[in-house]
Amino acid sequence: MKRISSILSLSLALFFVLLTSCTGPEGPAGPPGKDGKDGAPGTAVCGVCHESSSFLLAKQLQFHNSLHFTGEAFATANRTTCATCHTHEGFRESLTTNLDTALAPIPHPTGVNCRTCHNIHTKYDTTDYALTYTAPVKFRHGGQTVDFGTGNLCAKCHQARIVSPMPAVGGDSITISNFRWGPHYSMNANILAGVGGYEIQGPNPYPTSNPHKTQIKDGCISCHMARPYGTFAGGHTFKMTYESGGQEFEHVVSCAQSNCHPGATKFDIDGKVKEIKDLISQLRQKLIDKGLLDVSRNTTGNDVLNEYIMLPGNKPKKFSSLEAGAVLNYLLVAKDRSYGIHNYKYTKALLVNTLNALQ
Repeated sequence: MKRISSILSLSLALFFVLLTSCTGPEGPAGPPGKDGKDGAPGTAVCGVCHESSSFLLAKQLQFHNSLHFTGEAFATANRTTCATCHTHEGFRESLTTNLDTALAPIPHPTGVNCRTCHNIHTKYDTTDYALTYTAPVKFRHGGQTVDFGTGNLCAKCHQARIVSPMPAVGGDSITISNFRWGPHYSMNANILAGVGGYEIQGPNPYPTSNPHKTQIKDGCISCHMARPYGTFAGGHTFKMTYESGGQEFEHVVSCAQSNCHPGATKFDIDGKVKEIKDLISQLRQKLIDKGLLDVSRNTTGNDVLNEYIMLPGNKPKKFSSLEAGAVLNYLLVAKDRSYGIHNYKYTKALLVNTLNALQ
Protein backbone atom coordinates (compact mmCIF):
# COMPACT_ATOMS: atom_id res chain seq x y z
CA MET A 1 0.00 0.00 0.00
CA LYS A 2 2.82 2.41 0.86
CA ARG A 3 4.39 1.69 -2.52
CA ILE A 4 1.12 2.49 -4.38
CA SER A 5 0.71 5.70 -2.36
CA SER A 6 4.23 6.78 -3.25
CA ILE A 7 3.63 6.12 -6.94
CA LEU A 8 0.42 8.21 -6.87
CA SER A 9 2.14 11.09 -5.13
CA LEU A 10 4.97 11.06 -7.68
CA SER A 11 2.48 10.98 -10.56
CA LEU A 12 0.56 13.99 -9.23
CA ALA A 13 3.79 15.92 -8.78
CA LEU A 14 4.84 15.24 -12.37
CA PHE A 15 1.34 16.25 -13.66
CA PHE A 16 1.56 19.59 -11.78
CA VAL A 17 5.02 20.30 -13.24
CA LEU A 18 3.82 19.57 -16.77
CA LEU A 19 0.69 21.70 -16.32
CA THR A 20 2.51 24.77 -15.04
CA SER A 21 5.16 24.49 -17.71
CA CYS A 22 2.45 24.52 -20.48
CA THR A 23 0.42 27.51 -19.25
CA GLY A 24 3.22 29.91 -18.47
CA PRO A 25 2.73 33.21 -16.64
CA GLU A 26 -0.54 35.17 -17.03
CA GLY A 27 -0.36 37.99 -19.53
CA PRO A 28 -1.66 41.57 -19.06
CA ALA A 29 -5.43 42.18 -19.09
CA GLY A 30 -6.90 43.33 -22.41
CA PRO A 31 -9.01 46.49 -22.91
CA PRO A 32 -12.71 46.27 -21.89
CA GLY A 33 -15.16 45.42 -24.67
CA LYS A 34 -17.89 47.73 -25.94
CA ASP A 35 -21.43 47.33 -24.62
CA GLY A 36 -23.56 45.55 -27.21
CA LYS A 37 -27.16 46.49 -28.02
CA ASP A 38 -29.90 44.21 -26.80
CA GLY A 39 -31.41 42.10 -29.57
CA ALA A 40 -35.11 42.14 -30.35
CA PRO A 41 -37.19 40.06 -27.96
CA GLY A 42 -37.86 36.56 -29.18
CA THR A 43 -41.61 37.21 -29.27
CA ALA A 44 -41.32 40.16 -31.70
CA VAL A 45 -41.76 38.00 -34.79
CA CYS A 46 -44.79 36.21 -33.34
CA GLY A 47 -46.29 39.52 -32.24
CA VAL A 48 -46.76 40.65 -35.84
CA CYS A 49 -49.85 38.46 -35.90
CA HIS A 50 -50.31 37.29 -32.33
CA GLU A 51 -50.56 40.74 -30.77
CA SER A 52 -52.70 41.79 -27.84
CA SER A 53 -55.86 42.77 -29.72
CA SER A 54 -58.71 40.40 -30.63
CA PHE A 55 -58.09 40.89 -34.37
CA LEU A 56 -56.88 37.35 -35.01
CA LEU A 57 -59.04 35.75 -32.33
CA ALA A 58 -62.21 37.20 -33.87
CA LYS A 59 -61.39 35.67 -37.23
CA GLN A 60 -60.61 32.32 -35.67
CA LEU A 61 -63.91 32.25 -33.79
CA GLN A 62 -65.80 33.27 -36.91
CA PHE A 63 -64.13 30.52 -38.89
CA HIS A 64 -65.02 27.96 -36.23
CA ASN A 65 -68.66 28.78 -36.96
CA SER A 66 -68.27 28.23 -40.71
CA LEU A 67 -69.23 25.18 -42.73
CA HIS A 68 -65.64 25.00 -43.94
CA PHE A 69 -64.66 24.22 -40.34
CA THR A 70 -67.63 22.14 -39.19
CA GLY A 71 -68.15 20.16 -42.41
CA GLU A 72 -67.04 16.55 -42.46
CA ALA A 73 -66.73 15.88 -46.21
CA PHE A 74 -62.92 15.99 -46.04
CA ALA A 75 -62.89 12.77 -44.00
CA THR A 76 -64.23 10.66 -46.88
CA ALA A 77 -63.65 12.89 -49.93
CA ASN A 78 -59.90 12.31 -49.86
CA ARG A 79 -59.94 10.41 -53.16
CA THR A 80 -57.79 11.77 -55.97
CA THR A 81 -60.77 13.26 -57.82
CA CYS A 82 -62.18 14.98 -54.71
CA ALA A 83 -59.19 15.84 -52.55
CA THR A 84 -58.09 19.02 -54.33
CA CYS A 85 -61.14 20.86 -53.02
CA HIS A 86 -62.32 18.81 -50.06
CA THR A 87 -58.99 18.55 -48.22
CA HIS A 88 -56.39 21.09 -47.20
CA GLU A 89 -53.55 18.87 -48.38
CA GLY A 90 -55.11 18.27 -51.79
CA PHE A 91 -55.79 21.96 -52.37
CA ARG A 92 -52.25 23.03 -51.54
CA GLU A 93 -50.90 20.22 -53.71
CA SER A 94 -53.02 21.41 -56.65
CA LEU A 95 -51.52 24.90 -56.38
CA THR A 96 -48.13 23.32 -57.02
CA THR A 97 -49.08 20.76 -59.66
CA ASN A 98 -51.77 22.90 -61.35
CA LEU A 99 -53.88 19.75 -61.60
CA ASP A 100 -57.53 19.27 -60.70
CA THR A 101 -56.87 15.85 -59.19
CA ALA A 102 -54.46 14.77 -56.48
CA LEU A 103 -51.54 12.53 -57.39
CA ALA A 104 -52.65 10.01 -54.76
CA PRO A 105 -55.34 9.70 -52.10
CA ILE A 106 -54.65 11.83 -49.02
CA PRO A 107 -53.83 9.36 -46.20
CA HIS A 108 -54.38 11.74 -43.27
CA PRO A 109 -56.75 14.43 -44.59
CA THR A 110 -57.63 17.63 -42.80
CA GLY A 111 -60.34 20.08 -43.69
CA VAL A 112 -60.01 23.60 -45.01
CA ASN A 113 -58.14 25.72 -42.47
CA CYS A 114 -56.16 28.96 -42.16
CA ARG A 115 -53.20 27.51 -44.06
CA THR A 116 -55.41 26.49 -46.97
CA CYS A 117 -56.17 30.09 -47.91
CA HIS A 118 -53.29 32.02 -46.32
CA ASN A 119 -49.48 31.69 -46.34
CA ILE A 120 -49.39 31.15 -42.59
CA HIS A 121 -45.90 30.92 -40.99
CA THR A 122 -44.03 31.41 -44.26
CA LYS A 123 -42.13 34.66 -43.65
CA TYR A 124 -43.43 35.43 -40.17
CA ASP A 125 -44.59 38.91 -41.13
CA THR A 126 -47.79 40.47 -42.48
CA THR A 127 -47.32 38.69 -45.80
CA ASP A 128 -48.36 35.51 -44.02
CA TYR A 129 -51.93 36.81 -44.41
CA ALA A 130 -51.55 36.88 -48.22
CA LEU A 131 -53.85 34.53 -50.15
CA THR A 132 -52.48 31.29 -51.53
CA TYR A 133 -54.31 31.77 -54.86
CA THR A 134 -55.32 34.97 -56.67
CA ALA A 135 -55.00 34.29 -60.42
CA PRO A 136 -57.98 34.19 -62.81
CA VAL A 137 -59.79 30.85 -62.82
CA LYS A 138 -60.33 28.60 -65.82
CA PHE A 139 -63.56 26.69 -65.33
CA ARG A 140 -63.40 22.90 -65.53
CA HIS A 141 -66.90 22.83 -67.03
CA GLY A 142 -66.99 24.93 -70.16
CA GLY A 143 -63.39 26.12 -70.11
CA GLN A 144 -64.13 29.85 -69.72
CA THR A 145 -61.67 31.99 -67.77
CA VAL A 146 -63.06 34.41 -65.18
CA ASP A 147 -61.57 36.95 -62.83
CA PHE A 148 -63.32 37.67 -59.54
CA GLY A 149 -60.39 39.48 -57.91
CA THR A 150 -59.64 38.02 -54.49
CA GLY A 151 -62.80 35.97 -54.98
CA ASN A 152 -60.77 33.81 -57.38
CA LEU A 153 -59.66 31.85 -54.34
CA CYS A 154 -63.29 30.85 -53.72
CA ALA A 155 -64.02 30.20 -57.40
CA LYS A 156 -61.06 27.82 -57.57
CA CYS A 157 -63.29 25.22 -55.86
CA HIS A 158 -66.81 26.64 -55.90
CA GLN A 159 -67.37 25.79 -59.54
CA ALA A 160 -69.06 23.01 -61.50
CA ARG A 161 -67.15 19.87 -62.19
CA ILE A 162 -66.93 18.61 -65.77
CA VAL A 163 -70.36 17.47 -66.99
CA SER A 164 -69.76 14.39 -69.09
CA PRO A 165 -71.41 13.60 -71.36
CA MET A 166 -72.63 17.16 -71.91
CA PRO A 167 -75.87 17.48 -73.90
CA ALA A 168 -75.71 19.82 -76.90
CA VAL A 169 -78.69 22.05 -77.61
CA GLY A 170 -80.56 20.38 -80.46
CA GLY A 171 -78.02 17.57 -80.44
CA ASP A 172 -78.21 13.78 -80.22
CA SER A 173 -79.32 11.83 -77.18
CA ILE A 174 -76.71 10.92 -74.58
CA THR A 175 -76.23 7.91 -72.32
CA ILE A 176 -75.73 8.61 -68.62
CA SER A 177 -74.27 5.88 -66.44
CA ASN A 178 -74.12 7.42 -62.95
CA PHE A 179 -76.90 9.09 -60.99
CA ARG A 180 -74.40 11.69 -59.73
CA TRP A 181 -74.06 13.04 -63.27
CA GLY A 182 -74.24 16.81 -63.38
CA PRO A 183 -72.49 19.92 -62.09
CA HIS A 184 -71.97 18.60 -58.52
CA TYR A 185 -72.87 20.62 -55.43
CA SER A 186 -71.19 24.02 -55.39
CA MET A 187 -71.19 25.65 -58.80
CA ASN A 188 -71.77 29.19 -57.54
CA ALA A 189 -68.97 30.73 -59.61
CA ASN A 190 -70.53 29.44 -62.84
CA ILE A 191 -73.86 31.05 -62.02
CA LEU A 192 -72.14 34.29 -61.02
CA ALA A 193 -70.29 34.30 -64.35
CA GLY A 194 -73.42 33.29 -66.28
CA VAL A 195 -72.01 30.21 -68.00
CA GLY A 196 -72.38 26.44 -67.89
CA GLY A 197 -76.09 25.92 -68.45
CA TYR A 198 -78.00 24.18 -71.23
CA GLU A 199 -78.82 27.42 -73.00
CA ILE A 200 -81.87 26.49 -75.01
CA GLN A 201 -83.57 29.43 -76.68
CA GLY A 202 -86.92 30.66 -75.43
CA PRO A 203 -88.87 33.70 -74.22
CA ASN A 204 -86.01 35.04 -72.09
CA PRO A 205 -82.70 36.13 -73.71
CA TYR A 206 -79.49 35.12 -71.98
CA PRO A 207 -77.70 38.16 -70.50
CA THR A 208 -74.26 39.21 -71.65
CA SER A 209 -73.30 40.68 -68.27
CA ASN A 210 -74.16 40.47 -64.60
CA PRO A 211 -73.97 43.51 -62.27
CA HIS A 212 -73.08 41.24 -59.36
CA LYS A 213 -69.95 40.33 -61.33
CA THR A 214 -69.07 43.61 -63.04
CA GLN A 215 -69.80 45.98 -60.13
CA ILE A 216 -68.52 43.85 -57.25
CA LYS A 217 -64.74 44.01 -57.34
CA ASP A 218 -63.90 40.89 -55.38
CA GLY A 219 -66.78 38.59 -56.21
CA CYS A 220 -67.71 36.14 -53.48
CA ILE A 221 -65.64 37.84 -50.78
CA SER A 222 -67.37 41.22 -51.04
CA CYS A 223 -70.66 39.77 -49.79
CA HIS A 224 -69.85 36.55 -47.95
CA MET A 225 -67.05 38.21 -45.98
CA ALA A 226 -68.75 41.55 -45.39
CA ARG A 227 -68.56 43.27 -41.99
CA PRO A 228 -69.32 40.41 -39.56
CA TYR A 229 -72.20 40.14 -37.17
CA GLY A 230 -70.27 38.83 -34.18
CA THR A 231 -69.18 35.30 -34.98
CA PHE A 232 -72.47 34.36 -36.62
CA ALA A 233 -72.47 35.89 -40.12
CA GLY A 234 -70.11 37.66 -42.49
CA GLY A 235 -66.37 37.77 -41.96
CA HIS A 236 -64.73 34.38 -41.80
CA THR A 237 -68.06 32.59 -41.22
CA PHE A 238 -68.85 33.22 -44.92
CA LYS A 239 -72.51 32.99 -43.90
CA MET A 240 -75.25 35.23 -45.26
CA THR A 241 -77.87 34.29 -42.65
CA TYR A 242 -77.84 33.74 -38.91
CA GLU A 243 -80.17 32.75 -36.10
CA SER A 244 -80.91 34.89 -33.08
CA GLY A 245 -83.67 34.50 -30.53
CA GLY A 246 -85.17 31.61 -32.46
CA GLN A 247 -85.44 33.68 -35.67
CA GLU A 248 -83.40 33.62 -38.85
CA PHE A 249 -81.98 36.91 -40.08
CA GLU A 250 -80.42 37.86 -43.41
CA HIS A 251 -77.02 39.53 -43.27
CA VAL A 252 -77.68 42.26 -45.84
CA VAL A 253 -74.88 44.63 -44.81
CA SER A 254 -73.13 44.21 -48.16
CA CYS A 255 -76.36 44.70 -50.14
CA ALA A 256 -77.44 47.86 -48.34
CA GLN A 257 -74.48 49.98 -49.44
CA SER A 258 -75.19 53.29 -51.14
CA ASN A 259 -74.00 52.12 -54.56
CA CYS A 260 -75.89 48.82 -54.44
CA HIS A 261 -79.30 48.46 -52.76
CA PRO A 262 -79.40 51.31 -50.22
CA GLY A 263 -81.77 50.68 -47.35
CA ALA A 264 -82.20 46.99 -48.15
CA THR A 265 -83.40 44.92 -45.20
CA LYS A 266 -83.81 41.55 -46.96
CA PHE A 267 -82.48 39.61 -49.91
CA ASP A 268 -85.83 39.43 -51.69
CA ILE A 269 -85.56 42.82 -53.37
CA ASP A 270 -88.55 43.55 -55.62
CA GLY A 271 -89.82 39.99 -55.14
CA LYS A 272 -87.12 38.49 -57.37
CA VAL A 273 -86.07 35.80 -54.90
CA LYS A 274 -89.67 34.58 -54.56
CA GLU A 275 -90.03 34.61 -58.34
CA ILE A 276 -86.96 32.39 -58.79
CA LYS A 277 -88.05 30.05 -55.97
CA ASP A 278 -91.42 29.59 -57.69
CA LEU A 279 -89.78 28.87 -61.05
CA ILE A 280 -87.42 26.33 -59.47
CA SER A 281 -90.40 24.64 -57.80
CA GLN A 282 -92.28 24.51 -61.12
CA LEU A 283 -89.33 22.98 -62.97
CA ARG A 284 -88.73 20.48 -60.17
CA GLN A 285 -92.30 19.22 -60.32
CA LYS A 286 -92.22 19.08 -64.12
CA LEU A 287 -89.09 16.90 -64.02
CA ILE A 288 -90.60 14.64 -61.36
CA ASP A 289 -93.78 14.22 -63.42
CA LYS A 290 -91.71 13.28 -66.46
CA GLY A 291 -89.70 10.73 -64.47
CA LEU A 292 -86.45 12.63 -64.93
CA LEU A 293 -85.62 13.73 -61.38
CA ASP A 294 -84.93 11.42 -58.43
CA VAL A 295 -85.83 13.10 -55.13
CA SER A 296 -85.98 9.89 -53.05
CA ARG A 297 -82.71 10.74 -51.27
CA ASN A 298 -84.11 14.13 -50.21
CA THR A 299 -85.70 12.58 -47.15
CA THR A 300 -86.39 15.87 -45.37
CA GLY A 301 -87.78 17.67 -48.41
CA ASN A 302 -85.29 20.49 -47.79
CA ASP A 303 -82.08 18.82 -48.97
CA VAL A 304 -81.79 19.77 -52.63
CA LEU A 305 -78.16 18.62 -52.63
CA ASN A 306 -79.45 15.04 -52.52
CA GLU A 307 -81.53 15.30 -55.69
CA TYR A 308 -80.19 13.69 -58.88
CA ILE A 309 -81.11 12.62 -62.38
CA MET A 310 -83.44 9.59 -62.38
CA LEU A 311 -81.35 6.52 -63.08
CA PRO A 312 -83.13 3.37 -61.80
CA GLY A 313 -80.66 0.92 -60.31
CA ASN A 314 -77.89 3.33 -61.28
CA LYS A 315 -77.77 1.57 -64.64
CA PRO A 316 -76.93 3.35 -67.92
CA LYS A 317 -79.89 5.06 -69.54
CA LYS A 318 -80.37 7.11 -72.69
CA PHE A 319 -81.78 10.64 -72.43
CA SER A 320 -82.68 13.06 -75.17
CA SER A 321 -80.63 16.23 -75.32
CA LEU A 322 -83.56 18.24 -73.95
CA GLU A 323 -84.26 15.80 -71.11
CA ALA A 324 -80.66 15.82 -69.91
CA GLY A 325 -80.33 19.56 -70.45
CA ALA A 326 -83.47 20.26 -68.44
CA VAL A 327 -82.15 18.24 -65.49
CA LEU A 328 -78.77 19.94 -65.80
CA ASN A 329 -80.37 23.40 -65.62
CA TYR A 330 -82.41 22.40 -62.59
CA LEU A 331 -79.38 21.00 -60.76
CA LEU A 332 -77.34 24.08 -61.68
CA VAL A 333 -79.76 26.69 -60.32
CA ALA A 334 -81.27 24.69 -57.45
CA LYS A 335 -77.95 23.57 -55.99
CA ASP A 336 -76.53 27.09 -56.36
CA ARG A 337 -79.04 27.93 -53.59
CA SER A 338 -78.87 31.70 -54.07
CA TYR A 339 -82.33 31.78 -55.71
CA GLY A 340 -81.14 34.18 -58.37
CA ILE A 341 -79.16 36.49 -56.10
CA HIS A 342 -75.86 35.48 -57.69
CA ASN A 343 -77.18 36.16 -61.20
CA TYR A 344 -80.90 36.88 -61.50
CA LYS A 345 -81.17 37.29 -65.28
CA TYR A 346 -79.15 34.20 -66.17
CA THR A 347 -80.97 32.07 -63.60
CA LYS A 348 -84.37 33.24 -64.81
CA ALA A 349 -83.48 32.65 -68.47
CA LEU A 350 -82.40 29.05 -67.78
CA LEU A 351 -85.58 28.32 -65.82
CA VAL A 352 -88.13 30.04 -68.06
CA ASN A 353 -86.65 28.71 -71.31
CA THR A 354 -86.42 25.17 -69.93
CA LEU A 355 -90.02 25.20 -68.72
CA ASN A 356 -91.11 26.56 -72.08
CA ALA A 357 -89.26 23.79 -73.95
CA LEU A 358 -90.80 21.05 -71.78
CA GLN A 359 -94.39 22.11 -72.51
